[in-house]
Amino acid sequence: MKYEQMLRANQMQFGDFTLNQGQKNYAPDLKLEPVHTEIHLTVDLKERRAFGYALITIVANVAGSHGLKLDAVDFDDLKVTDQAGLKLNHTYDGKVISLAYDQVYKKNEIRVIRVEYSVQDPISGLRFSQPDAMRPHLPLYAITDNETERARYWFPCIDFPNVRSKMEYYLTAHETLTILANGALVEETKKDGMKTAHWKLDYPCASYLACFAMGEFSEYKDEPLRDIPIAYYADKSYTPEQLQRTFGATRKMLIWMEKKLGMAFPYPKYFQVAGREIGGAMENISLVTWDDKFMLDENMAREWQYIMDLINVHEMSHSYFGDAVVSYDFAHVWLKESWATYIESVWLEDSEGKDAMDWQMAEEARSYIGEAKNNYVRPIITREYDHSWNMFDMHLYPGGAWRLHMLRKKVGDEKFWAGVQDYVSSYAGKTVKSLDFQRCVEKHSGFNLDGFFDMWFRSKGYPVLKVSYTHDAGQGRGKITVEQKQVDKEKGIDVFEMDLEVAWLDKDGNYQIETILLDKANQVVSLKMDDPQHIILDPHMKALFEAEFNPGDDKLRHLLKNGKTLRGLMQAVSELAKTGKRKNLQAIYEYMQAETRWGLRIHSYRALAKVGNEYAFAHLASLLIAEKDAMVIEEAAKACGAHAHSVLRAAILAKLEEADLPYRGQMALLESLGQQRNEADIPLLESYTQKSNWRNLVRAGAFLGLGSTRSDMAMTTLLKDIHRPVHFWEEKVARLAALTRILDWLPKHLKKQAGQALCDATEDPSYFVKINAARNLGEAGIREGVSYLNALLTRLAVQDYPLVKRQLKRIQASGDGSMEKKLQKQVDELSEKLAKMETRLQEVEAEK
Repeated sequence: MKYEQMLRANQMQFGDFTLNQGQKNYAPDLKLEPVHTEIHLTVDLKERRAFGYALITIVANVAGSHGLKLDAVDFDDLKVTDQAGLKLNHTYDGKVISLAYDQVYKKNEIRVIRVEYSVQDPISGLRFSQPDAMRPHLPLYAITDNETERARYWFPCIDFPNVRSKMEYYLTAHETLTILANGALVEETKKDGMKTAHWKLDYPCASYLACFAMGEFSEYKDEPLRDIPIAYYADKSYTPEQLQRTFGATRKMLIWMEKKLGMAFPYPKYFQVAGREIGGAMENISLVTWDDKFMLDENMAREWQYIMDLINVHEMSHSYFGDAVVSYDFAHVWLKESWATYIESVWLEDSEGKDAMDWQMAEEARSYIGEAKNNYVRPIITREYDHSWNMFDMHLYPGGAWRLHMLRKKVGDEKFWAGVQDYVSSYAGKTVKSLDFQRCVEKHSGFNLDGFFDMWFRSKGYPVLKVSYTHDAGQGRGKITVEQKQVDKEKGIDVFEMDLEVAWLDKDGNYQIETILLDKANQVVSLKMDDPQHIILDPHMKALFEAEFNPGDDKLRHLLKNGKTLRGLMQAVSELAKTGKRKNLQAIYEYMQAETRWGLRIHSYRALAKVGNEYAFAHLASLLIAEKDAMVIEEAAKACGAHAHSVLRAAILAKLEEADLPYRGQMALLESLGQQRNEADIPLLESYTQKSNWRNLVRAGAFLGLGSTRSDMAMTTLLKDIHRPVHFWEEKVARLAALTRILDWLPKHLKKQAGQALCDATEDPSYFVKINAARNLGEAGIREGVSYLNALLTRLAVQDYPLVKRQLKRIQASGDGSMEKKLQKQVDELSEKLAKMETRLQEVEAEK
């Protein structure tokens, strides 16, 4: 749920993980290393310009070097000198400053260079926002956002994580503006209507973590943690009360994290600032930046406070995993992102209990497996990628988090956390590779973990199990047959070795549990048991796998009624729903009448949505109308939109009449209404496109609904004023997605208009609109989009290139017949599913 609701601006959408045939990427050599950077910048927000100089202290780690390259993209007014007057030559190609001294360095020699420069509205790294004629309510700010390699667009540096420099800022702007940066505030001075803020960070900082923010901000000061100030900022359209609501859990999370990791918070403050179109959240040292899409009013908090808190603790954990302990290069970036993702579930475990953790881990598995099944598989640790940004995918976040969880279960809690605390304290202020973490856990557990890391971190894929169960009453034994179906020699996916717990409820009502070692493609295990009342795989959520396992409908129904663990209940719901049988679907419906845990209710809606028969439709309709949990309504609405049926349409219309619906729930209802494809609903959907609400999310849902109708009657509204920039990007991104959905169902003249609107959107001032327009052009295969995408490449950062190039590749495929072959394959697959469904319906009729 978390990943579906967050826009991941550069998530892989098409093709393999790499485009460059396996080119390996390595960290730069550090013969000469910047160790201190002092940035003096005057920032003119209205002119979108910054100018000044950087003083960079460079130390020689070895003798004999005389040259260094600094990343610096599109700098103007460049002048480079040595502060001591040494002869220093330089060349600049618009991307890299190449420095060459006449005199070589001695070992440990220190020199300071001065780089004077200016940047004008950089394409990345430093984002300016200001009101304009089309968007008079835009906030006024300048905020940096550097991950993974975008610091180079606003200050000269070696833009790679193994290079860490202490930072000092002298930032000058209009005296009315708030000015923030990494570290502690030394002083602020005012002169002639301008203000200079001096911030100092006495801690090594990778370039991607360097940050400043200035603008017209609201502020909420939280209670300090000892002498560490805690504060939250956003533009003036947000109130201090909304800041407190959004970030209010911060202080208790800091207290918890210090205790969990056995190390005091290492920085002099903890500030968080939200800005329009910053994109996601970013763990800059002591100054975390957020997109303001995460800001919460009272209604939004009903459905997003949970997600906001998870991301809050995620970014905070980077203060240890990533900021203090820095990944040496991007091959080892899981050491920060997998860890931060896992910390989310650990926080839930300690603050809300095991069920909360198990639900989140189930969601992490769902997100990772979805990418691995539908897009590509890759090792967690790899240095083969197009651009470092491509590493930040579902393999890295939830895929790596699950591997940490399995490691914890393998060695035991006490030894695992002892190893983690040792790792954090030993490597604070240093760079690390995967082996450093592995050795710390080995030290405290006594395990040799080479095999575990080779299998789970350096190999591709995950276990996909087909499991069956039979019982021999005469011998009093149960036979469990397990096939590992993931094995694929072409993709390099092999058999996994793992422990799998099997639990069952015996005839006396007692739980029994056995651990099976899986290490073959096919194996049979015989267990002494009476025929159990129900049976569960991995009852305590210890292992990452996907399984097909129906030990019998009666056992599944018993499990659903009497199960105690979240894993068991989820297995029962999933397997019962797969059968499509009236009795089994009725059991799920009755279970949902009593189940209050919102995660399990969401899982049940998703399972029913996959069924596609009259019984499921009736249950979904009834459940949607009765659903009151704001955390669940969005998923319930999506489930009803998975099929077009009069019963579902009536339920959606009835639900829309309710007062005080949550925003995202209402958004999903409108989209699902459009998916009923009834032209009579178009006027209602059109009316919602005129309603204003929080970030205009409901409008976005109405546009998605219109696009889902597949009716050209919707086009007048979809195209009206589409070239006008919007206040919040979600609304326009939804319109573009709607045009893409409806495109194939339009007459030729409207199809051309829709295609042109998508092309034009690549020139929108909003980054998110531009990048989503690129995706839409690729998805739709619009050949006219090629020139627009090539032009867009000139206005984007390098890390966006792979995504845009993939869309160009998709358009090319649509023109050479590859897309037609792909569509034919989808038609064939659909025909096969329909045939199976028809057979199943015949079975249901016979059952009746």
